[in-house]
Amino acid sequence: MAEFKPLDTGLGLQGSHVLVTGSSGAIGRVVVQAFLSAGAFVSGVDKIESRDPIVHDNFHSIVGDVTDESQIHASFMQARSKFGVIAVLIAAAGLDLSFAPRSNVVDMSFADWRKVLDVNVDGTFLTCREWLRGIRDFATQERNFSAVIFGSEAGRFGAPNCASYAVGKAAIQIGLVRSLARDAVDIRPDIRVNSIAPGPVQTRQFMKECEEDDEALWREAEATVALRKPVSLEAVAKACLFLASDSFAGNITGQCIPIDSGKQGNLLWPRGSRVA
Repeated sequence: MAEFKPLDTGLGLQGSHVLVTGSSGAIGRVVVQAFLSAGAFVSGVDKIESRDPIVHDNFHSIVGDVTDESQIHASFMQARSKFGVIAVLIAAAGLDLSFAPRSNVVDMSFADWRKVLDVNVDGTFLTCREWLRGIRDFATQERNFSAVIFGSEAGRFGAPNCASYAVGKAAIQIGLVRSLARDAVDIRPDIRVNSIAPGPVQTRQFMKECEEDDEALWREAEATVALRKPVSLEAVAKACLFLASDSFAGNITGQCIPIDSGKQGNLLWPRGSRVA
């Protein structure tokens, strides 16, 4: 009879330095708390100061704009001086669909188009580039070298009246992730790059939208969703923990993981709508 050998089910993230962009947002804040709970050191970068700052010995808050090349460089330098080399990047900063300028693509201004892409594409590129440069120039014997880039279900199914958001998310969760997954191993053979594509997340903003629109919950998180519910904040954070951990996801790279309660499509025509 074969001897039973216990399997190590620990995440192995203790002592890893994790940097989270968009750390003051509803999702980013829970992601920070998840990594702190896993024993990591966490640097949080956001354009604005949190109204309810996290107080923890292993957390360092930094104000920085991901669309500004000099600011993102300074933010990473500050984080590195506090906790050392940044092993894990959680690129959560972005212009959320709830706040992105919305209009039919025929009427959308080029300024609104550029505003969304500037944050969601260019800001993500600058953040990932700075992270990889830091590993190249300063890393020695760390582990858990991993990036998790925040995409969206919109990158898979499109976003009615907000093409710029869908285009930006598709660009980073597929094109950027797959390209970086290959380029990163030229720096270190163990670097991994993945993305997650959440569906509607149960934030205060989403629930407020559902209160204002009687059909919003049905349209966004029930009609084409197997589990018929929005995604919890904790589910998104736990997906980040999983992908960041070499112990659990050491052979996963270049992938986009849907965190969407089993969404099968985008509802193009709500109940009662008619084609003109």
